[in-house]
Amino acid sequence: MQVAPIDIFPGYTLTADGLSIAIPLAALPGLTATEANATTGNAMEVVRQVVDRTQSVIGGLAPTARPTKAAITKAVPTIATGLGVQPGTLRQAYNLTFDLTPTALEPASESTP
Repeated sequence: MQVAPIDIFPGYTLTADGLSIAIPLAALPGLTATEANATTGNAMEVVRQVVDRTQSVIGGLAPTARPTKAAITKAVPTIATGLGVQPGTLRQAYNLTFDLTPTALEPASESTP
C-alpha cells in the first residue's frame, strides 16, 4: 500500500520548485526546537525522531494498509553494554527494509506485484 509523506508527517510540504521538503516540528512530538536547530542541534536525534515517527504510524496501520515493499520495525529497548557505554543506557534498535528496483535503486512501486 502506498503511504503519502503527509500521512506520516502532518503538515509536510514540498516547495513549489521541488528542491526542498519541510516537516513541521509538531509532526515530530519528541523533538525540540533546540535539538532540531540546523547548526547547533543534534542530527542523530532528528534522524531518530523521523524513524520513530515513521515506525509508529506504519505500525499503527491495519496490516492491509501497510506498505508491502518496505517495512520498519522497532525492537524492545535493551540495556546497552560495552566499552564507553554509561551504565543504565538504553539502546533502541530499528530495522528498515526496502525492495528496490534493480536499475534505478529506488523503492519498488507498491502497485506492482
